[in-house]
Amino acid sequence: MLSDIELDRLFAQWNTPEAGRRLIREIRAIGPVRKLQGRMDTVRTRFISKKMARALYAESRTVELPAIQLHEHDKSTIELWPQPCTFDLMVQSMKSGRTRVQHTPDLFLITETGFVIKELREEARLLGYAAERPHHFYKDEQGRWHYLPAEEHCAKLGIEYRLVSADEHPRIFLANLAFLEDYNLETTLAAPPDEANRLVKLLDDRGYIPHLELVHQHGFKADHIFQFVLNETVYVDLHTTRLDLVDDLLIYRDKVVARATELFNEPALKNLPESALVLRSGTRFLYEKRPFEVVMVGTTEVIVRDEAGASLHLPLQLVEDLFKRQMLISTDQTAIQKEYDLDTVVTNKKQLEIALQRRDALQGTQSHYSKRTFQRWRQQAAGLPQPQDQLLALMPDVGSNRSSRLPDLITKLAEKVVKEHHNVVTKPSIQATYLHFVNRCDEAGLTPMSRSSFYEWIKRKEDIKKREGRRMAYQKAAIPLIHDYDQPVHGVLPHQVVYIDHTVVNILLKGRHIENLGKPILTIAVDGALSMARAFYLSYHPAGLEATFMVLRDYVRRHGCLPRTLVLDNGKEFHSESLKLFCSLFGIDIRWRRRSMPRDSTLVERLLGVVESEVISSLEGNSIALKDPRMLSSSHNPNKHIKWTLPALHGAIDHFLFEVHAKRIHPRFGVTPLDHEKRLILEHGAREHRMVRYDKIFRLLTSTQPGTPTREIDRRRGVFVDGRYYWNPKLALTKSREKAEVRVEMWNAQVVYVCFRDEWLVAQARDGGPLNGRFRYEVQIQKREESRAKINAAQRAKSSPAVANKKTALWKPEIWDDRLREQSVEAYYLYERLGMVEALPEAKNPSGLEITPLSKPISVLNALQSIAAEPDETERETRGAESKGTRIRPKKHGPAESEPANEASPPSDEQESVEAPLDADYF
Repeated sequence: MLSDIELDRLFAQWNTPEAGRRLIREIRAIGPVRKLQGRMDTVRTRFISKKMARALYAESRTVELPAIQLHEHDKSTIELWPQPCTFDLMVQSMKSGRTRVQHTPDLFLITETGFVIKELREEARLLGYAAERPHHFYKDEQGRWHYLPAEEHCAKLGIEYRLVSADEHPRIFLANLAFLEDYNLETTLAAPPDEANRLVKLLDDRGYIPHLELVHQHGFKADHIFQFVLNETVYVDLHTTRLDLVDDLLIYRDKVVARATELFNEPALKNLPESALVLRSGTRFLYEKRPFEVVMVGTTEVIVRDEAGASLHLPLQLVEDLFKRQMLISTDQTAIQKEYDLDTVVTNKKQLEIALQRRDALQGTQSHYSKRTFQRWRQQAAGLPQPQDQLLALMPDVGSNRSSRLPDLITKLAEKVVKEHHNVVTKPSIQATYLHFVNRCDEAGLTPMSRSSFYEWIKRKEDIKKREGRRMAYQKAAIPLIHDYDQPVHGVLPHQVVYIDHTVVNILLKGRHIENLGKPILTIAVDGALSMARAFYLSYHPAGLEATFMVLRDYVRRHGCLPRTLVLDNGKEFHSESLKLFCSLFGIDIRWRRRSMPRDSTLVERLLGVVESEVISSLEGNSIALKDPRMLSSSHNPNKHIKWTLPALHGAIDHFLFEVHAKRIHPRFGVTPLDHEKRLILEHGAREHRMVRYDKIFRLLTSTQPGTPTREIDRRRGVFVDGRYYWNPKLALTKSREKAEVRVEMWNAQVVYVCFRDEWLVAQARDGGPLNGRFRYEVQIQKREESRAKINAAQRAKSSPAVANKKTALWKPEIWDDRLREQSVEAYYLYERLGMVEALPEAKNPSGLEITPLSKPISVLNALQSIAAEPDETERETRGAESKGTRIRPKKHGPAESEPANEASPPSDEQESVEAPLDADYF
């Protein structure tokens, strides 16, 4: 980016007015003037720009994002800023005079030739603008679009305004830039010079060689070939040839050879005589200016007839020789291929269907028509040998009088009734709408249309979106073909585009002591180029940012790399700042799919359905039948058939996704996804320099942040997170008001991670005895209960001893949620075996696998209510003792009245925890 001095130098070089300088400084200082919008069902994208060293947001995947990518790789572009400013334009209207328009352009560019503001639109929308406002929008002779009010406004600021159509984007070139992006990374190892020399020598001998031949026969690595293309050691036209289509990819020695090969491979045009001679009955020709006509053509002779009617027998070879010597000239007119208006024929679907039926009847395939009808059709098709002409002749005539028989008043009244009473959220029936229509006609003194006519007419006027909502209209609408073939939305390389989504698994699981732990949540990552699962995470915790980070941990643990683009829905966790920061660190682009349009992520939605239909439906305890609970018998209730545990289900899903689904033939490729991946790696490059190590630093970066990422450090108490202070001795060296980045450990509530002066420290909770061995999710749930208890019972005397005892009693082990505890232990046991838990060894949860079951479970709510009710008596005793001049220690709060005293006391440090034995079928 430019410094202030360099920017002032450009101002002086291009004589930028003061108003323009002020605007440009505001653009660079403030950034985007509006938040990312998704109007008109566009796909929003977060693009990591190396040139700008920040994330840039595009509001459209096919319009704005290609422009950002193009200028990112354009050497003449110095800076680019999306949604830079808003212009207050006073434009001339054709009807109402001058009007005010707020215009926010898409891009502001600082280039080597000047300052440029770009507005990008689809070609169809620009044509619509030009039809509506030709005095503002027009296309010049060079094919460039113009928006006059914005151009005049920017010209006064010393800025060039450009209106660009999306059709002008070089799609193939952009796809090639994305394909070669991996070889622009700093971690890319240079290709061996010996390989370059060997390739150049081969090309010197032959000029060009197919890419697959270089890989399979000559032993070149695809990574090296594409590096040679990027550094121009060899030549491929990146504007016309897609590199990912390796079946047709040719590697040329240089540009000259490529151009010459292209010219020589063009089909040559043969010079034909003025007219061609076709020897058949009826052919006419001239010989020495005498006319002749062919009567019959044999194998060796041709019978012709002169103008007097005399027949002659001529050798066939003689006639051909005379024609070649141009002594015999054909007088037949050259046959011209008739052009058919195919669009008109195809759009008339009903007429075309009738014509096909009539043609089949003439050919004898149908016989239920009358003799007179056959005669009429034969007359229509007589003398027409071409089937296209026959179909056109047999199509029924459309009468010229197409005007409606209904008066305009009736039609307008019916349209008004449909708008007010039919296309509404109450979704009335057609009969109810017809009754409204009849009443309106009766009030107006008009005769309504018949019921059948109204029923047929209203079907064309129904608006599903207004009657049933946007989601139902999306489900009932036809599926459009919107795949971008120049830049495939699913990617063309492994790990290029990955879809992540959550779902509730329809199966009930059991634990070590509790028979029903509920349904788990499945988070899965699917590779778009392979239609194959890459990673997944199974847990009882609600879908959130933690699940997203855990599935990314599993991704790196399995493959040692990260995806280049994540396709996510619009869940809150997918818009979190922690995820955006993680993606910025690893250069991952984010694409948010359109709201309420699940077909944008059809690959992951489909795989989730396959898991349920092929795995979950075959397991005991699945709750798929509960989708229709009224048809479920008591004997078949899934609560009575629970046998699976979380680790066992994880193993079953893991085996299906990576051993069964990935190794069976996929209809999209004709081979298994794993075999297709091997071929892509061989022919498109392994790109091993994009590898990511699965170490403690990566686990730290996939730990979540507690709200704000940085916290101020207290020199005596540490950092404040979730209502507690966490301390590490090194934090005593902090300066006044010094801040540090903080991350929490979901598998141990007693610790947090603090990045203090470029070193990650494990900070322990002060007075964190009750947190010993607990998980972060447990603490969060318990804090909610604590907050409710404080609001209900501790507002009157926040500093009294009774309230202090009440808060202490809240953290007694008896009131912890046993079911929640066992859910967390199940997940911790599973992922501790996979190495996906604590980021640093010092944060090890000492009691993560221990369960101390109560002899008689106690309700959390009852315990809180009993604790909240006790301070009243204590306060009375305290006040009575104070009046007598004596001091009485407050009572220790025990369990609820229904519990024995010895079971209510918390276990001592010396007391051993009881861990339930694992069953043989636990896994």
